[in-house]
Amino acid sequence: SGELVDRSTETVDSGREYTIMTEEGSGISSIRRVPQDAGASPAPAFHIIKDVSPLPEVRAQGFLRRMDSFFLTLNRLVKAGLPDALNPFVQMGAVINLTFFIALVSGILLLFWYSPSVNLAWQSLEAMKSSPLAQLMRSLHRYSSDACMLFAVLHGVQTLTSRKFSGPRWLAWVSGLLLIGLMWFDGWLGYWLVWDQEARYVALATTKVLDVLPIFAEPMSRSFLTNESLNSLFFFIVFFVHMLIPLAFGIGLWLHLMRINKSVFFTQKPLTIAITVALVLVSLLVPAVSGEPADMLALPESMSADWFYLMPIGIADRLSAGALWLLGLVVTAIVFSVPWTMVRRNKEPAVVNEKRCNGCTQCFQDCPYNAITMMPREGRSPLVSRIDAAKCVACGVCTGSCDSVSIRLPELPAEDVRAWLNARLERAGSDGEKPWIAFVCAESAGADLRVNPDDTCDELPGYLVRPVPCVGWLHPLLIERAIRRGAAGAVLVGCGPDPVCRLGTLWTEQRLEGEREPELRKEKVADNSIHYFNFNRSEKRAFLNAARAVVSGQEVTRRPPGRLSRWLVTAALVLGLGAVIVGLSETPYPIVTHEKAELVVSFKHAGRVVEKTRNTVADQKDLLPHMRRARAMERIRLPVRLQVFIDGEKIIDRSYEPGGLFKDGQSIAIEKLVLDEGEHTVSIRLDDSADPNAWNWQETRTLTFEKNRRRVILFDKLHGFQWY
Repeated sequence: SGELVDRSTETVDSGREYTIMTEEGSGISSIRRVPQDAGASPAPAFHIIKDVSPLPEVRAQGFLRRMDSFFLTLNRLVKAGLPDALNPFVQMGAVINLTFFIALVSGILLLFWYSPSVNLAWQSLEAMKSSPLAQLMRSLHRYSSDACMLFAVLHGVQTLTSRKFSGPRWLAWVSGLLLIGLMWFDGWLGYWLVWDQEARYVALATTKVLDVLPIFAEPMSRSFLTNESLNSLFFFIVFFVHMLIPLAFGIGLWLHLMRINKSVFFTQKPLTIAITVALVLVSLLVPAVSGEPADMLALPESMSADWFYLMPIGIADRLSAGALWLLGLVVTAIVFSVPWTMVRRNKEPAVVNEKRCNGCTQCFQDCPYNAITMMPREGRSPLVSRIDAAKCVACGVCTGSCDSVSIRLPELPAEDVRAWLNARLERAGSDGEKPWIAFVCAESAGADLRVNPDDTCDELPGYLVRPVPCVGWLHPLLIERAIRRGAAGAVLVGCGPDPVCRLGTLWTEQRLEGEREPELRKEKVADNSIHYFNFNRSEKRAFLNAARAVVSGQEVTRRPPGRLSRWLVTAALVLGLGAVIVGLSETPYPIVTHEKAELVVSFKHAGRVVEKTRNTVADQKDLLPHMRRARAMERIRLPVRLQVFIDGEKIIDRSYEPGGLFKDGQSIAIEKLVLDEGEHTVSIRLDDSADPNAWNWQETRTLTFEKNRRRVILFDKLHGFQWY
């Protein structure tokens, strides 16, 4: 039966006695040695293993727990007025999927009105103002995208603070970061397609970063110097990529959820309706509008920016392209390496004693992380459980599913807890006591209880406290054992409604209600002897009050939120989240401006090709006369020289080497000068020959410069100088 216990004592160091307690068939691993004073009675004393949480030990663990308290408190406050079905902070992953789906559908519908042309994009969006449906779709597309990014960032931060990123969870962390990156890039390109002043900054920041890469024949920024130089084909490519990226979300989401059992893609129906209605109301009350049309010759003094997607503009305005790449690579390396650099120790995975396994498949059905596979075998049962250590998070839910006691969690073996339970209840019975047993999830409101060496707790008089990795770790027979051996009852405390081990709290509730195997045999326990609660770490006071009420015989009820509180909390959530989304999507952007005018000179021109000897006599002086050959000639391309004079003063005098892999391409230049506003005489010279005094192209004009406006001079051989 596994209930027989052998007791013996042995004398070790300094004449002190140790009590050794092992349960039949449990093996050497279940032995606990606790020193006792010489002459003391051999009543067993057990050390409670407090560190049974399935979460890993990480660096800055205290800081992360304090940060996680913010989300737990937020859940507690919302839960006071809303059921879990309407709480978006309990279903953040599903909220992300829902808002992304709304953005996808509204974006597809926008194609009925939008024109993907650099010359017509802004006008087509402005025309939507005359169509209520088109304007609604545009606003809904924008605000649902912002909400998607908001909850994605919150979900990522919560995953970090709750330490659910290491071990088997590394794939979810890495794929989640990739999904956020894809989401941001898609939104970045989406703002490009508006082609207003914000889009102009997006385009310039993009070209600034890409121009340092040797992948383009000429700098992309040359295409954005004037309105006439804009490439409509490139604009269409941006539109095509913006439409294509959502297809990659399917692959990313599959990777993100592939290790999750019974994953929930969308929010529950009440929350789905609430979010959709809230986004529609925000879209109607604060319609999304465009800024001024993009003007490549204008240097705007002010504008607003959507900080959910356009925050990098503020960095790109203030750093060089090389610094941007360095910053991006460093930040990327840091966040992607978190599952390995922050972890001190991961928990040991569960193990299966295949000789005991009866192949019932219950552990396979219950595992929240798809870590268990049923494998065929020969013997008394056709199947046997196999645990993939690369997927197991040590939650212990499988232990609570196993009738044959064939699954063992190294962090907390079930046989140790049975031995502890037997000894404690026997000792309490000999003293005439009937204590309550509190099985407390290590991440619940009881995580910080101060437990005495005898397993009592001053904060919970009348209880023996036993921390467990998850309430799903508890097998119903263990609870029955406690009551059968003299406990007054059992209190189970989970960490819901957003549990650390996902399905552990749900399976426990269903087992206690007799709705899931292994079920609690209610005929074996007295009525009102088992109580099950869910309290997260921020609800310690509520947990203590409920546990004390159980001991005193009072009825413990948690009243559901009333209709008034539901309306008030819902209104507060809609207003609060709406204010955050609208506020951050229309935040004034501090533009870096010189309060002066700007002159840009750019050309794309190939220097002349001349012949040059490849070798000299000196190269062949050591050769015999009959082995010497005529001087080999090679054709090279000359650099292009440029001079710029402002009011008679030489400002630029440079040579530009030919481009290309073999230095035989065209020379390209982009020079920017900051000038005071007013009239200035500009002279420009250009030459592609070897004569330093020859200037094949030169021109002088008097230009009027305005503050925060740009004048551009372009040159090519076909059109000569073009003044803008």
